[in-house]
Amino acid sequence: NFGTFDLVIFSASLIFSVFVGLYYAYKDRTNDSLNNYYFGGRKMSPIPIGLSMSVTFISALTVIGLPVEVYLYGLVNVWHSTTLFLPSILSYLYIIPLYHRLQISTVYEYLEIRFNRKCRIIVSTVELVSLTLYMGTTIYLPALALSAVTPINMNQAIAVTSAICTIYTVCGGLKAVVWTDTFQTGIMFVGTLAVLIQGTIVAGGANQVWEALERGGRINMFDLDLDPRRRVSFWSLLIGGNFAFIHNMCCGQMIVQRFLSCRSVKDARIAAFVSVISKLVITLIPVGCGAVAFAYFEHCDPLKSGKISKVDQLLPYMVLEIFDKVPGVAGLFVAAAYSGTMRCYKLIAYEKTKTNQSQRPVRMYNVIFSCFHSSVSSGINSASAMILQDFILPNRPLISAKWQMFISKITGVAFGVLVMGIAYLSSFYASTAVSLAYVYQGVCSGPVIGVYLLGIFFPWSNTAGVMAGQFVGTAATLWIALGSLINGRDPATDGLLPVQTDSCTNFTSMKYTTNMQWNSSIESIDMHSGTNVHSTTTVSTESTKTYSAIYGITFLYYYVFGCVISTLVGLLFSFLTGLLYWI
Repeated sequence: NFGTFDLVIFSASLIFSVFVGLYYAYKDRTNDSLNNYYFGGRKMSPIPIGLSMSVTFISALTVIGLPVEVYLYGLVNVWHSTTLFLPSILSYLYIIPLYHRLQISTVYEYLEIRFNRKCRIIVSTVELVSLTLYMGTTIYLPALALSAVTPINMNQAIAVTSAICTIYTVCGGLKAVVWTDTFQTGIMFVGTLAVLIQGTIVAGGANQVWEALERGGRINMFDLDLDPRRRVSFWSLLIGGNFAFIHNMCCGQMIVQRFLSCRSVKDARIAAFVSVISKLVITLIPVGCGAVAFAYFEHCDPLKSGKISKVDQLLPYMVLEIFDKVPGVAGLFVAAAYSGTMRCYKLIAYEKTKTNQSQRPVRMYNVIFSCFHSSVSSGINSASAMILQDFILPNRPLISAKWQMFISKITGVAFGVLVMGIAYLSSFYASTAVSLAYVYQGVCSGPVIGVYLLGIFFPWSNTAGVMAGQFVGTAATLWIALGSLINGRDPATDGLLPVQTDSCTNFTSMKYTTNMQWNSSIESIDMHSGTNVHSTTTVSTESTKTYSAIYGITFLYYYVFGCVISTLVGLLFSFLTGLLYWI
């Protein structure tokens, strides 16, 4: 049951977000232009735009998922915080001036200008698929947390979460998204910082946390292992993580939309700088929360002891424990994660159109739901813009402005329903949420980076080359991902660190099953390794099974693999087709 104070805090954060959307819907009721709805009239202030960009990068995957990665694989995950540096440099020097000069409506419009309409449609379609899958995972996490601490079951939580995002998205435009994001940035910062401080105190102080990490082998920030099969390392995060955000910041609709909403190139560059600083801070705090979680559960892993059913419930469970006698804080935490996810939902819509025990549960929800709001709202808004601008208007250019707005909002609702279905499917997957999201986007978006690199930096590349490059790059990356899922990865190369249960009370014994099956009430399987994510015991009964090296590549390199293949094949085909032309 929800505690009264927790419920008030959690509800207030949701009501405020919805209020902002309704306020701008009413304020701009006489200005129904797409330019105002999707770009805020192209005169937004760079500071709130930068904060909005940073929280667009951060969802419940960061607030809930990143601490789990630290708990399982160590402090090497601190390098997640540096993944915006290279993308920001590229954006500052090349992307922002280019897109502002062209004054495009969607980032995929550039491809039609540079190559042809067919290339634009193909890439936009691939990106919509990637965005849909990613958003489903983003909704699943806060729904999981909500169902873990309230009487609401998983299906109901997914439905409620999706409905709130959809309603909020179709009411307000980019102005509502940006100013709500600014508010939600504060919620995420305060909520996660409260968890970090209280967790450190309960664990015995910073020295005790550090000593626990040393005993557990988690002080591995400079793990320089070059093996590409290593799930998480310094190199995989530095290279793979930067490639992931090159896509988001240079050829992803959610961020480019914000660049284009600024008055000038100078303002857009300021926004990019603000986003890097704020993203660095907001990412480092969940890393610290993961370190504190390991110290807190050092001698009694909650998954192996049966206290939680899925590894992604780790941080919500800890929050309920450490804030047992502090009403309201858990509600703040949950709202923060929820807000981040809502942001993604809204951007997706844009791309489619142009787009005491009873007192514990809610205290953690303000952080979770802040992440949810931001990510999902951004995603829905972007996806709706993509559908309208990339698919509908080129074929029906005479549609009135009133009908364009109507189509945008209907598309947002339809997309919300679709993403809700993906969230239901995500609840059955056996991977941690962070790896699942990277797989989705790595397969689809890695080759897209190659397409834009060819278009911007290789003037001799042509349409045949980039289309061939994207097809081969996507097919090759999908082959690696499916092969990893079916064949499994060698647990010896995974880098999973041990956990203990020597001090547990009321210990629930683990029951392993065979052929990649698991006891859903106790454990979770990493889809990339075929092993229980909390145990060194291999789930498969084939103890002598051999693993393919190519299928063992970590999901963090999917972006790199897809981009390199796409670029090389694109250059080769461009050369061959150009040679045939001159012959």
